[in-house]
Amino acid sequence: MSDYQIRQTTTDGADILGAASLLREVFGKPELFTAEYVKWQYADNPDGGIVGFNAYDGETLAAHYVTQPMQAVIDGQKRRGLLSLNTATHPGHQGKGLFVKLADRTYQYAAEQGYEFIVGVANQNSVHGFTKKLGFQLAGQLHALLGMGTLPYTDDLSSYSYYKDWSPEALAWRLCNPVNKYGVCTAKAVTVSSATAYPAISATLGRFDKKRYQINPCPASFSMLNLWIGVDRNITSKTNFYFNIPNRLRPAPLYLIFKPLKGGIGPLHFDDVYFQALDFDAY
Repeated sequence: MSDYQIRQTTTDGADILGAASLLREVFGKPELFTAEYVKWQYADNPDGGIVGFNAYDGETLAAHYVTQPMQAVIDGQKRRGLLSLNTATHPGHQGKGLFVKLADRTYQYAAEQGYEFIVGVANQNSVHGFTKKLGFQLAGQLHALLGMGTLPYTDDLSSYSYYKDWSPEALAWRLCNPVNKYGVCTAKAVTVSSATAYPAISATLGRFDKKRYQINPCPASFSMLNLWIGVDRNITSKTNFYFNIPNRLRPAPLYLIFKPLKGGIGPLHFDDVYFQALDFDAY
């Protein structure tokens, strides 16, 4: 391995532009990874700026890994944690162990700063690296259902052993995604939806207690079918007219992964997890 320089990622303009450029080059989504979008992800979050590290080969950004501050309730206690967010390695520097090196540095620094856990969503290509090389728990595969009708909802999450604790400020920020306009219905609960890549199919991203969150309604896109991705024991293929999407028909199966950074936390009990699509960066 060449002598890479490892430096902490910051939220200043140069780091934002560098990260956006690398993410576009690796993932080929210029409409998504704009400087505005990366700044929103990295710097504007009311729970704090991103935590992560970069690897440089001279002045070239060779690899990048960041996590995003968040809060969750785990076994009845509010915990300060991080969402594993973006990882990218320049094509000319792959296969040199940079991702693991950056992740190890990130988790060590995060623990020193008082963060208590890392949670993330991995696909089929990345889940092995997280579990075998970085010590994550594979909590389970996210459910993906497609159907029609209203999904069940509860505003009392106390019976769940894990759920993300969205402050009103954090939810307002999350809904200000600069590249995706969300539909918001405030009838019985605050229901957030998004268009998908498939015509006439929308996705329910999250539902929230309307008494806690003062969110203005916004018209949703037209849809005939509704997609739901997440973990909630109350939402199954027996819920209204919904069926499980087989893995062979999904773009990629997604897995919930978890890593405690201090003793006395975890492992997660998947059947008692409440996890919504809005809790990670799917949309």
